Amino acid sequence: MRLFRSIVAATLLVVAGTFHPVLAAEDRAVPLEGVLNTRDLGGLTTQDGRTVRAGQLIRSGEIDQISATSMQRLDDMGVSAIVDLRTTSEATAHPAQWPEGQGPARHHFPVMENESQMIDDMRASIKAGTATEAETDALFLGAFGYIATDYTEEYRDLFDVLLDQPEGEAVLYHCSGGKDRTGVATALVLTALGVTKDDIQTDFMMSNTLKDADNKAQQIAAEVNAAEGTNMTPEAVWPSLGVREAYLDEFYKSVEASYGSVDDYLREGLGMTDADFETLRNRYLN
Repeated sequence: MRLFRSIVAATLLVVAGTFHPVLAAEDRAVPLEGVLNTRDLGGLTTQDGRTVRAGQLIRSGEIDQISATSMQRLDDMGVSAIVDLRTTSEATAHPAQWPEGQGPARHHFPVMENESQMIDDMRASIKAGTATEAETDALFLGAFGYIATDYTEEYRDLFDVLLDQPEGEAVLYHCSGGKDRTGVATALVLTALGVTKDDIQTDFMMSNTLKDADNKAQQIAAEVNAAEGTNMTPEAVWPSLGVREAYLDEFYKSVEASYGSVDDYLREGLGMTDADFETLRNRYLN
């Protein structure tokens, strides 16, 4: 049986005869060469006192630059499925590095496919030094108002992978930055597992630290301004790197406006059944 040895905390729980490590919050980051914003959801607790199993649910940014060493690490961790939430153009431009037919099974469920051009335009404006804080922040805040409600099929597909995943084999899911589409996915998964809203928000905000958003925004703005002769501020770049509590709040508002609650969204929007919830919790909780 594969254990997530490199970040295992000292305590092991016995569940159905199988050992599952319990992670402290500071141990949830997963260093992978060439991959940003990676962490294990293991260790988060649910409202009824259960704990998300370590080494089973991994979230990250895009993995197109992953090193061979880190590919092997994912294999050692038992990652047998990777779910890509990027748009078709993003996935085509930056494909996974595993040779065809090798590595984990790969699934592509493009979230924000209809906004692909908008994403490209935003990135182009940053590269040109013409982005403004108001425009960039509004784009990301606005996206959280429709990511879940406009892409129910794609998020249901993600849940189907999680539900079908064999016992003990891990899933890694990601988008480009691992913070927005992946952040919504994580909020949905953790809600389905029964994790508290406060803990979901704490996990969501970890992207700022793992992506070093403040320093990277200053670095990118300085480099672009030097190259383009512009005066773009770090604040104009920052929303492309970090997340705000207001973004997640917007997700909740949109889902509650359309469905009443996230739980109702999972049931009505994604078609999750009582049996699905039971399967998911038995599979991913200690």
